Amino acid sequence: MTILSVRNLKTYFKTFEGVVKAVDGISFDLKESEILALVGESGCGKSITALTIMGLVKNAIFEGSIKYKDMELTKLSNEEYRKIRGKKISMIFQEPMASFDPLYTVGQQMVEATLTHLEVNEKEARKICINMLKKVHIPLAEKRFDEYPHQMSGGMLQRIMIAMALLTNPDIIIADEPTTALDVTIQAQVLKLFKELQETFKTSVIFITHDLGVVAELADKVHVMYAGKIVEKARVFDLFRNPLHPYTEALLQSRVKKEYKGRPLPYIPGTVPAATKFPTGCRFHPRCSKVMPICSEKEPPEILIDNSSVSCWLYFRSDEK
Repeated sequence: MTILSVRNLKTYFKTFEGVVKAVDGISFDLKESEILALVGESGCGKSITALTIMGLVKNAIFEGSIKYKDMELTKLSNEEYRKIRGKKISMIFQEPMASFDPLYTVGQQMVEATLTHLEVNEKEARKICINMLKKVHIPLAEKRFDEYPHQMSGGMLQRIMIAMALLTNPDIIIADEPTTALDVTIQAQVLKLFKELQETFKTSVIFITHDLGVVAELADKVHVMYAGKIVEKARVFDLFRNPLHPYTEALLQSRVKKEYKGRPLPYIPGTVPAATKFPTGCRFHPRCSKVMPICSEKEPPEILIDNSSVSCWLYFRSDEK
């Protein structure tokens, strides 16, 4: 069953340099108990997609539809959105060290979230929070509950942030690169914990990352974003076995591998274009190794191939172009 449906979502910002098309007409579905990974380079629109779904983007131009079950989120008032945000749809932010208020203990911040969304008193809220800290394997949970964020490591704060997201047993969790600021060993621990908790609580997850190793370990489906658009959708096994879009292929080739030792690492030439000056046609064509004349002229439509979909002229016959 589909729990979140996004259709033709656009999030634009007016600036002195022009209109920033941060998210430019994307569509996808998230099913119950599914982990969907959004991947792509920095600047492709992944985080703005998440913030738009959460209703945290202000002073922007919106178009499209965001449906949570049968509820159209784009039609909600700020007060109505607050009842959904944090209770039914939670978010784990990218920087754990910057996401907590340094003036309050982590326990105070967890209790505030609990009292806002659950009908419990302060004593019951404290008990719920400490139990959740134990579930995310925080040692000496009662002691840590009364400590301040600066007294903890990045890995521990990330676990506490996961605990906060799970306090209300939400239907959807959006995780915005939750392991980026952590070292490799802590990353592995957090990912293992994340998978265990997702299986326990049966929560649907949108996992934003540019680490394809994380995608292989965690996700069920993968959507590849580039320059504000989704260019490929596939199941994780199909994506790694047979990437369709040249951008996806280039991302996979850019992973660090043992056989690259002592040799120059492969990379994608160029950079993601500015969101005020996207090229005409396919937005990846200035960096693509398989570019054709039509790529710079017309934007490719989405085409279905088996269980995947891709927006690329390589998969259209000459009479369809």
